[in-house]
Amino acid sequence: MANIILTPVTLWKDFDESLPLDEEEISRKEENGLICREVYYYGRQTRKGRVKIFARFVAPAGAEEYPAVMMLFEAGLPVDRKLVEKFTSRGYAVLCVDYCGDDGTDTFTVYPEDVDYANYARAGRAMEYVDSTAKETSWYEWAAVARYSVRYLHEMPQVTRVGAIGIRTGGEILWKIAPYSELSCMIPVCAAGWIAYRNLDKFSDKAEQIFDEERHRFIAGIDSQSYAPYVKCPVLLLCAINDRKNNYDRAYDTFQRINPDVEKAILYSSRGNGLMGAHSMIDLNLFLDKYLKGRSVYVSGPADVSVGEDGKGNLIAKCKFDEGGEIVDCGIFFTEEISDCSAREWTRILAEEDDITDNACTIPFSVYAGSDKALIYSFVNYSNGFSVTSKIKGVPLTKKYRNTVPRSRVIYNHTDGLNGFTPYRQRTRVVADCFVDDASAVLELLPGYGGIAGISCELGLITYRVGESRYAAPDGANLQFDVYSEQGAVCKAIFVRTEEETKTLYTAEFKVKGGGKWKSEMFSPEEFKSDTGAPLSDFSQVDALIFLGEGKFVLNNIIWL
Repeated sequence: MANIILTPVTLWKDFDESLPLDEEEISRKEENGLICREVYYYGRQTRKGRVKIFARFVAPAGAEEYPAVMMLFEAGLPVDRKLVEKFTSRGYAVLCVDYCGDDGTDTFTVYPEDVDYANYARAGRAMEYVDSTAKETSWYEWAAVARYSVRYLHEMPQVTRVGAIGIRTGGEILWKIAPYSELSCMIPVCAAGWIAYRNLDKFSDKAEQIFDEERHRFIAGIDSQSYAPYVKCPVLLLCAINDRKNNYDRAYDTFQRINPDVEKAILYSSRGNGLMGAHSMIDLNLFLDKYLKGRSVYVSGPADVSVGEDGKGNLIAKCKFDEGGEIVDCGIFFTEEISDCSAREWTRILAEEDDITDNACTIPFSVYAGSDKALIYSFVNYSNGFSVTSKIKGVPLTKKYRNTVPRSRVIYNHTDGLNGFTPYRQRTRVVADCFVDDASAVLELLPGYGGIAGISCELGLITYRVGESRYAAPDGANLQFDVYSEQGAVCKAIFVRTEEETKTLYTAEFKVKGGGKWKSEMFSPEEFKSDTGAPLSDFSQVDALIFLGEGKFVLNNIIWL
């Protein structure tokens, strides 16, 4: 059996999802116009018994009918009520399914002993590897739970249509059920397959990786890109750039594999350190409105981008967008560092309104003279609020262009606008590990002393420029920056450094008195200390620089001296 490579067709051909559910309600309460129920129902039969599925169901009280959303959260994380409330407030019922099993609480999905590896806390190799066949994996059991859960929703007389949202691991599960379950739409968030390729740089010049038999079993039977051609329902694929969970360079490859007859859209969220931006939530809401509520919503085709040279020797991007959409704004994101996908600095350039003709535009962009490769993709926001992006493309830089730029000691200046930083993802302040439900993650240019602007974000700021060749610290350099706070703030500057695949944080603290003039701060490497008190030896090989504060502050003129 160990040499059998099962595909999405052969793995699931004999799956029986017709067994009785035998629902058991264990709690019910009504509050804030919602009925909240905790239930058990049964899933598939194993050799030792049936899987007993635990779920929380929240629905509008008194409603005779409603569309429903099945939600699969990231493995190991609890149900996030704030995210659930976002959908119940829009008239959806939400079924939060526990696929992780025994987590030490009183209520969880109970797996028979012969599939104990389906318990996420004890999954071990059954999650990362296919040692026997794809059927003897955590993923198979989790997908089976999801399939029975979709059926559970369809057997409710009040439910009109069923959609599904899955976050990270939960999103990977959705790909595995979409060819078989009756879904009106699905939205994988930060989940696009290629798990077996996680540590392989798509844009590397190295030869294609040669996989052993185990990896081929995993790719064929588990990795989501293998399921994409069989998906039957509309798909909205949302991916956060710089998310350390997975490498999403290949997300568009999964997107392209989806059956061409299926309606689909893709959006990268680039400026959030693994966060899903506001445009992602707008897309999500519009997509559900269209496919679960039957509303007329324009969902555009993907954007496109190509790179060339103008008549003056400048490097330019040529963007094309769906001709059926009314463009509000559009542009490109590009980066020159490509090895670590979670530590790239993506620079945004917005197209000038006068340069957009027939839903196409040309945008010049400047790369560092020392770079030999860049990555680029285009984006567009339409008048109905829907947004899409293009494929990420690799751009070999084989010559010096007229708009090539030299190395810079200036990491950030207010003339950069909102480029150079992204909001910092503080896991305790985000929803479901990737969404923000308020304005705390909005980047702002705010005036400091004398009306001089600086960059600010309530959640915190992170820049990856310090890891790029263009902005790398010279030998013996110190870090200097200007900071202003109207009310006063206690702040931290934190360098992230990777040493032998271990990431270490080096922190320096400083206080900013309220009001007054801009305060200039200067730090040597040794003033940044790890948790153990070890000093940072120098500013080489750093991945990122983070600024956090208790109190609002504004930054400007960040330079190496």
